[in-house]
Amino acid sequence: MRDALEFGIKSFFAGCLGFLGVITMVVVSTVLFGLVFKSQIQGLQTNITGKFQSIPDMLSQESSDGGDETSSMDEASSMDKESGNAGELPGLVVYITEGTHPDNQKLTTITKVQAANVAIWVNFPAGSPVGINLEITLPDGTKHPLGQGFDTDPAVNTSYYGKLNVVDPAAGIYILDAFPEGNSYTTGTFQFNITE
Repeated sequence: MRDALEFGIKSFFAGCLGFLGVITMVVVSTVLFGLVFKSQIQGLQTNITGKFQSIPDMLSQESSDGGDETSSMDEASSMDKESGNAGELPGLVVYITEGTHPDNQKLTTITKVQAANVAIWVNFPAGSPVGINLEITLPDGTKHPLGQGFDTDPAVNTSYYGKLNVVDPAAGIYILDAFPEGNSYTTGTFQFNITE
């Protein structure tokens, strides 16, 4: 009986120490993962936070529209006929290249030195002229308007937006968001990384 009691006590403490070891390993792994992938985690957090921050804007726009439901339905159906998409704004594709030609290789990672020669391009459906504004999210999460905006040319699909004017860019993940003029809905997003 005494041997069984000693065995039970030893087993209990061994289980407790094993559980403590597992908890310690999980904490250490999480800290190491956070240190190694810090900039990617911050970029993901910024991206997710930006999506949730735009929800109140969408809700406030819908509630401030007011008016008659039938008139808003008529406006929506007329937009459908113009855009060809059921109630959607035209999709915008934002990307960057080195140099001033849209067919150059699309970049997702650039160095600080390359940042001065990077051009921003916006691809959109032909035949649907729209005013576009761009906003850049820096690695620290701050958002800034990028340039003055421009109107798309209905004759072409891709337009040059301008150079990436970031003075002494910090290393990390940057996000470009495209907004049709007068809207807070993001219709095109591009994420890229600047390295040392």
